[in-house]
Amino acid sequence: MKFFTIIKEHSERLPNKNFLDLGGLPIYKHLLYELRGKEVYLDTDSKKVIKECHEDKNLHHVIAYKRRKKFIDLENSGEFGVSPALLMIENFLNKYVEDDDEIIITPHVTSPFIKMKTIKKAVKKLGDKFDSVCSVTMHKEFAWLKYANSKYSAINFNPGVVEKTQNLPPIIMGNGAFFIFTKRTFIKYNNRLGKNPYYFVLSMPESIEIDYQEDYELAQKYS
Repeated sequence: MKFFTIIKEHSERLPNKNFLDLGGLPIYKHLLYELRGKEVYLDTDSKKVIKECHEDKNLHHVIAYKRRKKFIDLENSGEFGVSPALLMIENFLNKYVEDDDEIIITPHVTSPFIKMKTIKKAVKKLGDKFDSVCSVTMHKEFAWLKYANSKYSAINFNPGVVEKTQNLPPIIMGNGAFFIFTKRTFIKYNNRLGKNPYYFVLSMPESIEIDYQEDYELAQKYS
């Protein structure tokens, strides 16, 4: 079992996001500390992060390496024919993973409350029936889909009927806390989801993803 994650120096949505203080630690260190004792690989464009991984005794389990320039250029261009993150995963698999059936976990450092015990439970769902696992959140509220022309379409209810919230079909929303798959699955489908993913439901506070200022403020209440 190998872990692979990425860290970007600069964030467009929340400036300096990965380095903001959360409970006395920069956000990115919460996940890496939680994974102590595991085989962790880190692709980053940050010299600061690479330096910390060498100097912080709690990060000696992390193999941090410099992001390839072509991936940085692709990210900066904003024109993605393919996701730069998928290319980074492919590069990691080709370089560090020999066994096609090796379990690969790609957690995100922007989910600082994820626990190893939760990841272990999720790993158990991987098998003959499910070729990948992805973290999600479940919501039982009235949901609409907004289109570019500012029109809305009901997803899980009939607008012409007064329905009880408890009777609504739940909405499953993707959560970037982690994806679990094998090298074989990634090679076959060129993505982390495979053909038949298991949707692993997270609850608070593990479901918190820090992308915007309000996410950070919420996370501070749990730190």
